[in-house]
Amino acid sequence: MKNQNFSKRAKFVALINLITQSGIIVTGAIVRLTGSGLGCPTWPNCAPGSLVPVASQVEGFHKFIEFGNRLLTFVVLIAALATFIVSIYTKNKKIIIFSCLPTLGTILQAILGGITVLTGLNPITVMLHFLLSIILISISVLIYFFWSKQAKYSVGQIFKNYISFLTIIGFLVIILGTITTGSGPHSGDEIASRFDIDTRLMAWIHADTVLLFLGLVIGLFLATWTNNKLYFLKNNVTVLLAICILQGLIGYSQWFLKLPWLLVAFHVLGAVLTWNALMLIFVRSEEHTSELQSLRHLVCRLLLEKKK
Repeated sequence: MKNQNFSKRAKFVALINLITQSGIIVTGAIVRLTGSGLGCPTWPNCAPGSLVPVASQVEGFHKFIEFGNRLLTFVVLIAALATFIVSIYTKNKKIIIFSCLPTLGTILQAILGGITVLTGLNPITVMLHFLLSIILISISVLIYFFWSKQAKYSVGQIFKNYISFLTIIGFLVIILGTITTGSGPHSGDEIASRFDIDTRLMAWIHADTVLLFLGLVIGLFLATWTNNKLYFLKNNVTVLLAICILQGLIGYSQWFLKLPWLLVAFHVLGAVLTWNALMLIFVRSEEHTSELQSLRHLVCRLLLEKKK
């Protein structure tokens, strides 16, 4: 009974960690979309000589938005630390090592955030800031899966490769999305630089990759209804497909409406939810593979795809 209660609490802690790691992406996007990226023009201080906003700052309400997001980093860090502390009680070396990564990653994020501010919101650092969060979400999903005690099933090598390819394309969609954003109007501040790339061209490439991804998701959805080996993934894939359809509608709407910041924020939220759902499918299909091995397999596949 004690072990069961501990597992429930650990699962809850892991869920909070996953939610905070996901949520900080959305709040960070809101900072950028409201032009508050340099609301605190220095780091680690918000204003010269002060950790908190001061009345004399010319940044107006933007300083409160940026400072609020900095404070949320501490919430993320506390959740990550709690996840690590809980893992220590298991005496499971693998999950202990695994659970320390969100803490280390959050600290790295804070440093990278500082570099982003000090470089005047350079689009490359902004992009890396976002992609690091996506990696931390991947790790957090795997930790949550460990504590949720969900069963893994054999899907066969063909479908395992299919899901791996789907995951790689999903990651590529996110990368192209960040490049598109980095060339668009929402820089986070009027003085911030942009990628010297045609935004329309990048949006077209991004949209085509999304269509490929959506086609693969539809293929997996049909397979879950017709193949007994994949039936256990039916609900997961249905959720992913629903998110993708809604995400596509938001994506095209924001483009034709000239990228209103609120719609763009919902698009970022959709990207986060899509990746969460996709990672859960990836992990559930990795039968007899530890969480650490699952992450290593995914990283290797992403690196091999990049070399190609």
